[in-house]
Amino acid sequence: MADRLARALAYGGTVGALAAVTTGLVEEARRRHGTAPTATAALGRALTGALLLAATIKRDERLSLEFSGDGPLRGVLADATPDGDARGFVLRPGTHLPPRRGKLDVGGALGRGLLCVMRVPLADGALYRSVVPLESGEIGADLAGYLLASEQTRAAVGVGVFVDTDGRVVAAGGYLVQALPGAADQALDAVASRIERVATPSELVRDGLGPVDMLQALVGDELSLLGERPVRFRCRCSRERVAAAIVAMGRAEIESVLATDRHADVTCEFCSTRYELNERDLQGLLEAAAG
Repeated sequence: MADRLARALAYGGTVGALAAVTTGLVEEARRRHGTAPTATAALGRALTGALLLAATIKRDERLSLEFSGDGPLRGVLADATPDGDARGFVLRPGTHLPPRRGKLDVGGALGRGLLCVMRVPLADGALYRSVVPLESGEIGADLAGYLLASEQTRAAVGVGVFVDTDGRVVAAGGYLVQALPGAADQALDAVASRIERVATPSELVRDGLGPVDMLQALVGDELSLLGERPVRFRCRCSRERVAAAIVAMGRAEIESVLATDRHADVTCEFCSTRYELNERDLQGLLEAAAG
């Protein structure tokens, strides 16, 4: 099933709902970073959550999630755009813990700490930043806690990743259901009751449900579909960006590299793409720094 995200309204426009299938992009993230199963689950949940939240912000912004904890994983960073691009990494990709209650122990791997949410303008504008304590380290509950604490929005967030015995991602996905202005308690109670009975996101995806099917399971058949679009793992790094970063280091630093290594190897943290600049490349950047 192709990775996609769907958005809808329910209960007369007073409840907003989003659902996504992210199996392919999470598997690509696992492959790029070589993550162990627990780290894969943490990264996949964060990427899915970032996509869901990014779908609720302005088109001229991108959203960044940084989970920092005292557990062995140490941290997860994911960012996404409203157009459906996501990228991310974990600080310790080899992290793997024994399962807890039959599931990968993401909460134990992340531990106690903080969640920092940033909405970054793509052009001019003010950066929005909010920091809240991690409630569980399980990602979904922490995102719901952020929405309530920082945006005064009641929401249910579910994100899940199923990893096979060989480490591959078999299913990944998630949902976000939130109260909008005018939402009645009766409607919210009905939605909460349905969410309690529905399977986990990864189980829904394993059963073959797409994003629209997931929305119907979460809020019922009487929903108004706003749209559906593909989502993907895509990084913004490029050779040109790497060159610009080296130029920004200054002439002295480039001269030092030329005098010692005579080349520069740069690996993007977000996607593990490796860029190599040889001596001739560095000489050209040295001239650019001088100009």
